[in-house]
Amino acid sequence: MANPQPDEFTKVANELMDQVPFFKFNGSQLRIILVIWRNTYGWTRKDHDFSLTFLHGQTGLSESAVKKEVTTLIAAKVLLVTKEATKKTSRRLAFNKDYDAWNIPKCGENMEPEQPTQLSFEGYDCDPLEGNVEVHDCDPPEGYDCDPQVATLRGTIVPPEKESLLKKVFKENVDPFTLFYETYPRRISKAAALKAWKKLQKEPGFDPIKIILHTKNFAETCKLLKTNTGYIPHPSTYLNQKRFLDYDRVDPEGLLNKPAAPAARLSKFDVEKERLHMMYEEAQREEDGSASAHGYHPDQLPAFRD
Repeated sequence: MANPQPDEFTKVANELMDQVPFFKFNGSQLRIILVIWRNTYGWTRKDHDFSLTFLHGQTGLSESAVKKEVTTLIAAKVLLVTKEATKKTSRRLAFNKDYDAWNIPKCGENMEPEQPTQLSFEGYDCDPLEGNVEVHDCDPPEGYDCDPQVATLRGTIVPPEKESLLKKVFKENVDPFTLFYETYPRRISKAAALKAWKKLQKEPGFDPIKIILHTKNFAETCKLLKTNTGYIPHPSTYLNQKRFLDYDRVDPEGLLNKPAAPAARLSKFDVEKERLHMMYEEAQREEDGSASAHGYHPDQLPAFRD
């Protein structure tokens, strides 16, 4: 059985994060763990006050889902309540450093999950039905944390890749922005891209792993459609306009299977004129950090489709 480690913040934080991937936490629980880890050991403190509203804003989960999963983590002895909530302060939480005491199944263990006493779909991960039943990817209502079970060409990236990214970011201490920039199909204007990334970091519900996964889908879409590099937006524009939200799958609009429109015959002069105008517009956005889309102009290409 593991012995509780001494209160050496860096050692404890790293050892706990090393252990997290070996336990069968669901997606909602992992989000909560990462936020609590960031706001305790990330700020060199053993515990901190966490309200449902704060965790809701930082994870993007509904408050009822946050309440359910936090209660589960406390009951499983992953989290400890160091101070109960009062009328003026929120409940104070800390990690249980004795991870052998965590009552969560480990990867590879054949343990039956406990059935909830009351049927509630809020915050549950989606699992396929047992038996000889055809399994499909599930499209749950908004607010569910569902991972598809089968990888397809036009499906969301499978969970193992998400787990791999989590390990890279938190175990190998790789900067999420670096992973994003290396994934993006047009690596240009890195400083402007970093500025746009930091701007996104300040927004509630910022999820770097989701952005990276969606960017992988975007890069694969560009590859499949053989998009000319000059028509791929700068990474800062991609982030400012939040275009990653449209790429929860590869080729979300199914353009690969659509017949190509006949190309318009343009003179070399017209082609060069359009290209220079587009580059000018791109440079203007980079300079002022604007995320506004292209306006209509008869001498320019249509805006990149969101």
